Amino acid sequence: MSFQDQKFPIVLGTITALATGGMLYWGMKSGSAYETAKADYDSAVSDISRLNREAIPPTEDNRRGIEKSVSDFRGEVEKLQKAFDVYRATKLEGMDPTAFQEKVLASTKAAKAKFEQTQTEVPEAFYLGFTEYTEKLPQANQTGLLDYQLTAYEELFAKLAEAAPVKILNVHREPLPEESGKAPNLEGAAYRTHSIEISFSGREDTLRQFMASLDDSEKHFFVVRSLRVINERGTAPNAKDARFEQPKEAKAAGDNPFGGGDNAFVFPEEEEDDAKPADGEEEADEEAAEEEEEAPAAPADSGEILKQVLGSETIRVFLRIDLLQFLEPRALPKA
Repeated sequence: MSFQDQKFPIVLGTITALATGGMLYWGMKSGSAYETAKADYDSAVSDISRLNREAIPPTEDNRRGIEKSVSDFRGEVEKLQKAFDVYRATKLEGMDPTAFQEKVLASTKAAKAKFEQTQTEVPEAFYLGFTEYTEKLPQANQTGLLDYQLTAYEELFAKLAEAAPVKILNVHREPLPEESGKAPNLEGAAYRTHSIEISFSGREDTLRQFMASLDDSEKHFFVVRSLRVINERGTAPNAKDARFEQPKEAKAAGDNPFGGGDNAFVFPEEEEDDAKPADGEEEADEEAAEEEEEAPAAPADSGEILKQVLGSETIRVFLRIDLLQFLEPRALPKA
């Protein structure tokens, strides 16, 4: 039988073999994917079963732990609120506008007297930031807050006077919103801010002393919001700027405790002995004098000179200081 006669069976057999192989390959591949999917399904069922057997948070232990944390936090907040009670001034008593104006003048006079003691120059229009109320009266409903500010600034400038600046350059008090007919936004606030700007010139230790004194107040809480310092001298310091104190003449060993000089007190038996030098004493004194003349001068101590020079320049200082008026604390939510 020729190939032509067997062509159809051969082609049919080939196609059947290929189809059978493809079906076997697809079946094996599908079986592998099924096994993978079945394994993932069994793992998920196992995890769900395990979670169902466990207690769902929060457990009793978790609940007790959270309650303790909240209670501890509440206690710390209450302690913090009480710590600022000394700075709280929520109940401000008003005063007669004329009386407030008189208080501004009296406070200014007292502050100037303190600056005069330290020879500090103050501006002619220096009224602790309340210059406008030397010419007009405040509103009666504003005198409580203004008096609170004035009392705090009296203390602030007293501290500055103790630091002895050379000159007060400028004072600017930020007006209250109420002074412009506006209501302050205090919703959710723990404190209210009263700002004042002060510029002065002086030595470096003046600024250091004044800054250190700001946290000494027992009634007012001051915060430095911004600080700018400019050295009035444009060149670097040098050794010629040093100013040393003249050392006192040291007493020689064996000086008479009753005084020296021609009028010194001496005992009678010492008069004759003191009149004549002892044997060899005169020669020893002459040799010591010669040695002192030949000894080279000690080099200047550059470190000591720097101590006298650094910090002696005059600086200009700008300070923005906030007075924090702590408000009535809000009631904490119940746990």
